[in-house]
Order: sequence, then C-alpha cells, then structure tokens
Amino acid sequence: MDNDNPASSFVENILIILSNLPPGLRSPIIRGRLNEFLSFDTAEKKEIIQNVFANYGKIENQALLNIFDSWLNSLTEMESGEISSIFYSYMIEISLNPSLINTFKHDLVISMTGVLTRFPTYKQIKLLDCFFESILNTPNPKLILRVVPPTLLEMMYE
Repeated sequence: MDNDNPASSFVENILIILSNLPPGLRSPIIRGRLNEFLSFDTAEKKEIIQNVFANYGKIENQALLNIFDSWLNSLTEMESGEISSIFYSYMIEISLNPSLINTFKHDLVISMTGVLTRFPTYKQIKLLDCFFESILNTPNPKLILRVVPPTLLEMMYE
C-alpha cells in the first residue's frame, strides 16, 4: 500500500473533507459512496479498502468517529445483503493482509464500539448480524475476532 500514490492521497483528502462536514451533509455523501462501492468490481473495492486502511490513521480520532457514525447510520438504511457484502469486502482484505490487524488503534476500536452502542437496538442488531456473518464467512474468522472488543461480542448475546 503506497501512501504516496494519487489514489491514496485522494482517499485521505476525502476522509478529511468528510470529517469536517456536519452530519446532514456528510451522511448523503457517504450513502452515495456506499451504493457506488457496491457497483465496483473486486479490484476496485480492494484498492479503496487498502487506501482507507492506509489513511484512516492520518485523521484525528473524533473526526474519524464522526465519519464512522455516519457510515454506520448509512449502512442501516441498506438491505442486509448489501451491508454484509460491504463488511465482507473489508474482512477479506484484513484476512489477506493480517498485518493490518497490528495497525488498528485499540482505543479507536473501543470508541467505534461506543458509537454503535448509542444506536437504537434495531440498528445495532441489523449491523451486528451482518458484521458477524461477514466475519464468520472469512477464511480465518479467529484472526478478525482477535480485535473485536469483548463488549461487541457481549452485545450479540443481549
């Protein structure tokens, strides 16, 4: 993952711009990008995901949480199969590049779980069902489950 390539810089710029927008403007843009993502082929999805992973660390945590909140909210408006497909694309990329797990900021992952816990129960259930379905369909679910916070696992049993 070359951080100096134009696509990587583009993704970084988009993340920064999105993080600075108010939710009312950010959410429709993210919804559009999610729908567009579904139409991409595997190679295009892979490149986008690699660039997201290469650049998310360059964004301040609170700004990233704002994007994550809008991303999750936008996902809840989609069909479960579409949500699972998006999650699965990310999970496969992690499975193929296990070193990505080592780049995850533990405090950020915990904070992202906190974003989810503030959602209404029906949104939590929809997202968690799709999330865990995607993990379990990967070649090595244990790899990904290593970074899933225990509180998220507990939410599945509530």
